Amino acid sequence: MNFSKRVIEWQMKHGRHHLPWQKNNNPYHVWLSEIMLQQTQVTTVINYFERFIEALPTIKDLAEANEDKVFKLWAGLGYYARARNMHASAKIIQENFNGIFPNTFEDVLNLPGIGRSTAGAILAFSYNQHYPILDGNVKRVLMRFHGLKMPKDDPQTIKDLWQIAEQLLPASKIRNYTQGLMDLGATICKPKKANCKTCPLKKNCKALALNLVNEIPSIKKRQSLPIKTKQFLIATYKGEIFLIKNYQDKIWQGLWILPEFQELQNTILYFFQQGLFKELNSGSRKTVFTHFILHFTYTHIELLKKPKKHYLGLWFDKHELQDIGLPAPLKKLLSQILR
Repeated sequence: MNFSKRVIEWQMKHGRHHLPWQKNNNPYHVWLSEIMLQQTQVTTVINYFERFIEALPTIKDLAEANEDKVFKLWAGLGYYARARNMHASAKIIQENFNGIFPNTFEDVLNLPGIGRSTAGAILAFSYNQHYPILDGNVKRVLMRFHGLKMPKDDPQTIKDLWQIAEQLLPASKIRNYTQGLMDLGATICKPKKANCKTCPLKKNCKALALNLVNEIPSIKKRQSLPIKTKQFLIATYKGEIFLIKNYQDKIWQGLWILPEFQELQNTILYFFQQGLFKELNSGSRKTVFTHFILHFTYTHIELLKKPKKHYLGLWFDKHELQDIGLPAPLKKLLSQILR
């Protein structure tokens, strides 16, 4: 029995069949799920996916939604560029494809935020088209099966894996095959504590035969993450809070954030020049991103006189914070402070 047939038969018996985006192979649902699942676990994505579809049930709805609504639905998932790219893509699809998700590889690949593997997965699930995928889970399955000990992100490794993925494509049941590869990587051929005893590929897996499962794929030694710092000002007045739209920094770009001491000195001076205020508290927090660690401090002041409108930002009632795009770490901080 060949590789693809084993994967398909295993998936049909033991794979995941009841995820919310699997109900009808709706291209919009498949696309949204594939983008959300980048860098995020299935268990986390399910609730976000269902809320997103309930609020924006069609590509047209997403295209016409304002940025704040999209970011609010995404807040907490992180990697906000994914949300920006989906929003931009929806507008392209609405304008160029009459709101219908495209069905050719070239058109899908040209959409913002979609790479070769994601395009292949979307076309396989949505339109039953035969394209390979190569996400992190699939890389691991293929490398262990073939006993490839080279670094997984080496350009030559990636090139070789794409060739292997192409060669292994089945003649039929591409949806089961694609889902099966994903399921195997997520539930059986895991990075640590792989469950080789129940793997349908164990008879021909070179990594298992050579006792190299824990060594494949090889990973370059991880360097310590760089640390970035920020200083935020929490300015409140009778249950309202001042926020700015972030167009400056790639961190949380497009979201509402607190004004910063370092980059927005004029804003800080503006508040202090208004007259009376009292400092309530200060503190620090840490949040870990993929490529760096962010340490931020905050100072909370309560104004005794509300300033006039300021061009850099807006005043929000504390109850409005649930309705705007606000980064999860700041939303958590503000919910505690404004409680």
